[in-house]
Amino acid sequence: MSPYPSFGAGRPSGWRLLLMLIAAYALAQVASGVALLALAGLPLTPAALHANLGAIESGRNVALSSAIGELAMPVVAWLFLRKNMNAQDIRLRGLRVSDVTGGVALLLFTILLSVVFGALLHTGDVQSQIGVAGRLHSLWWEVPAIAVSAGVAEEIVFRGYLLEGLRRIWPRSIWPAVAVSSVAFALAHLSWGLSGLQFLFYIALGAVFALFVLRSRSLWPAVFAHVSWDAIAFLLLYVRAGG
Repeated sequence: MSPYPSFGAGRPSGWRLLLMLIAAYALAQVASGVALLALAGLPLTPAALHANLGAIESGRNVALSSAIGELAMPVVAWLFLRKNMNAQDIRLRGLRVSDVTGGVALLLFTILLSVVFGALLHTGDVQSQIGVAGRLHSLWWEVPAIAVSAGVAEEIVFRGYLLEGLRRIWPRSIWPAVAVSSVAFALAHLSWGLSGLQFLFYIALGAVFALFVLRSRSLWPAVFAHVSWDAIAFLLLYVRAGG
């Protein structure tokens, strides 16, 4: 029996998967922007936007709007693909002890991979993120809000719906699904101002996460590692910014 199962019988088209991914990110960006303006208490006019950039960039507003934007992604994925894939199909089953231990191992490998690629925190390329980190009001809830929302949402979208959907389109081999989902994951992080090597890091990271999810038949280790990685990265950015 193959350790890389495809659970359900539904087979979404490639176009539907592509539209899902585009729609998910479009809605995430819109939701994040609208939430940012609403939380800053600003009217939706260019003049007000320009006059109140400092208020918009406050840590609390950025943290909440980022979390709202991230969580919009799996909602779109579910709306597009709910008839083809349920929670079990995307490997969101009951949490087991092995999922936690697997997540710890995956996190350690992620840290090692980041050192190999020199991509830890992409510190040379995200001055805006460093600035935001320096303005955070409370690390105790804002960092978890960003890390948990991103870790859960991105894993559901990329290693859940997208990876499983691609596996069903190309059932003979795992590698096309792993490759395409990993490149899509890297492209989604281009807004961080990645260098070429850091872009390759995200492709490699996406591939490692995808293979781990397929092998373990669970999404939870990837969620655990992703949330932990984002939390560590953001805390280190905060320290670097002199917070």
